Amino acid sequence: MPDVRTRGADLVLTGGRVITMSPSRDTATALAVRDGRVLLVGTDSEVLAARHDGTQVVDLRGRTVVPGFIDGHTHVELTSYSRHIWTDVRGRSVEEVLQTIKELAAQTAPGEWIVLQGTFGQVLPDRQALDAATSAHPVAVRWSMHKCQLNSLALAVSGITRSTIAPPGSRIQRDSSGEPTGLIEEGWDLLNWRPALRDAVKPAIVETLTSLFLANGVTTVNEIVASPTGLSIYQELAETGTIPRMGLALTAAPGHQPLINATEFAALGFQSGFGDDRLRLAAIKIFVDGGRDGALRSSLMSSPALEWGLLTRTPQRLAEEVSEAAANGLQMWVHAIGDLAQEVAVSAIEQAALANPGVDHRSRIEHFANEMYEMSRLRRLVDAGGIAAPNIGFIMSEPDDPAKRLPPGVTKYAARTLKEVTGRIPGNSDTAGAQPFTCNPWFVMKCMLVRENKNGVLISPEEAVSLDDALASFTIDSAYATKQEHEKGSLEAGKFADFAVLAEDPYAMPAERLDEMVTEATVIGGKVVYGAF
Repeated sequence: MPDVRTRGADLVLTGGRVITMSPSRDTATALAVRDGRVLLVGTDSEVLAARHDGTQVVDLRGRTVVPGFIDGHTHVELTSYSRHIWTDVRGRSVEEVLQTIKELAAQTAPGEWIVLQGTFGQVLPDRQALDAATSAHPVAVRWSMHKCQLNSLALAVSGITRSTIAPPGSRIQRDSSGEPTGLIEEGWDLLNWRPALRDAVKPAIVETLTSLFLANGVTTVNEIVASPTGLSIYQELAETGTIPRMGLALTAAPGHQPLINATEFAALGFQSGFGDDRLRLAAIKIFVDGGRDGALRSSLMSSPALEWGLLTRTPQRLAEEVSEAAANGLQMWVHAIGDLAQEVAVSAIEQAALANPGVDHRSRIEHFANEMYEMSRLRRLVDAGGIAAPNIGFIMSEPDDPAKRLPPGVTKYAARTLKEVTGRIPGNSDTAGAQPFTCNPWFVMKCMLVRENKNGVLISPEEAVSLDDALASFTIDSAYATKQEHEKGSLEAGKFADFAVLAEDPYAMPAERLDEMVTEATVIGGKVVYGAF
């Protein structure tokens, strides 16, 4: 019998399988909730003893309950634009993209922008092909936030000419004569386009959070903030209690949305965790390089230097920023994809750790282990108190031909290695240019186990992990990676009552079917926010 402190539950769920993800990996049949937090996990009889006259009692009828998933890195606002405001051409051929542009041009007033969203690995039309599709509209085809292709009118109205000097960390690709080709890297904010009105963005964000996140059991979203408009919308929505808990990472990104300067932000006294349990400052995100062709060392690539990617910060500046963030209680997320960028990032975190002994900074390197260059670098990161945050769901878009994977011969998405060396695989979707289904943690978990790209080709299969490891990725591992393991990530007494009720037991499903999992109810703070019991 539970003692008197466990009595008086607001909600009791019995007759199910509760996967707690506690350190001992206990399972139970029942769960009690009071004041938005887990009161008790145990047997039906233990939990039912916590009832009182007003307790809601739910029979799970054998269904499985898991802790609410934590997406450790994503782009809700940009995903909302991609799905509802821009035209989605992800995965389409060049010919299909051009036909879509022609159709849009026939429906759009001359001079109005036409913006399309592509995806990783997609071949984009060049400037001349875009010009042939329409010369009356500025056109931008986004490969991702890191790269876009413009037509001639888009270059002109944005004031990008042969004499334009790209900001530090950005690149305007030019032909042999010095004329811009229309390909812009790390320079989306150089474009003179008008963002959609707030009245269009808000419902798009609500729909995205509901259909792609809540519907898949995601109870916390860590968002890379894209604009002041998006930030204000999250503040407004958080007060309603109808969206996931939000952790916000504000960016300091040359050529993108430089919302803040990390040094000035620290001077104001803000620390990670500022806010409340619905909307909080999670981190500052800074960029060392750009897209999937990030800054690499020449020894790894035989292509010309201009194709390696670029560093957006000097090593000294990065080390100073990471160190100051650690000293001021700000968690730093460092975007570093290429070999050189990751070396610079690890070195900066090592210097920050030495400058701040005893500080639990947990500086992260985003995209680390997407390509496992050197094991020693991972060990150095761990020894310095840092965290590797890979994107395992990107397996989906890897080329079939190993020779076309960047860089050739390198282990990809090293989940097993991360688990063995660090004990954690922080889960995330990092979706915007990627396909919307990558928002589903079950899809990413399937990638962790099955290791196949979209055509069924195995990608570094030796890096597969267990289902238990995959579930930990989106629960306790992501909680730790966002410094919230004491509040989230497992169903234990005192933690937030954030959980999902599943239609099937994932341990009884073939790994190939994990992305078919149906979430019947998503619960945040003991309240159903999606579906029903």
